Amino acid sequence: LKTNSKLEEEKIGKNEKDVKFLSSWKSVGEKLHKLDLQLKQKNALAFAFIEGSLVKAVENGYWVLLDEINLANAETLECLSGLLEGSKGSICLLERGDKQPVVRHPNFTLFACMNPSTDVGKKDLPAGLRNRFTEFF
Repeated sequence: LKTNSKLEEEKIGKNEKDVKFLSSWKSVGEKLHKLDLQLKQKNALAFAFIEGSLVKAVENGYWVLLDEINLANAETLECLSGLLEGSKGSICLLERGDKQPVVRHPNFTLFACMNPSTDVGKKDLPAGLRNRFTEFF
């Protein structure tokens, strides 16, 4: 790639359009080179799991407020229900490739807020999850 780009620079004059074109191709070449290096490494994935605020709170015993919880999708709510099971609730991070669940710290507290399901665009929480919270109106 480097040899080819030097040859191309000699062939192409100092025309501004040609210089921009060559610069664009160099950029593409550099990105491809970085991708090639990444694929050759031990961890060949281009994506990595980044631990979020909820997981850090579960591990360290922080408090979390989930606003508009009833707008979350079913998969997210299902993960939360495992976290709220008894005093030994946990969450399994399959996205990270974990086989062992993240055990809830004893001081972890989860608060959730929602508007009534009668509001436009709102839905009710599933009964199994709703029963794990204390409701205030």
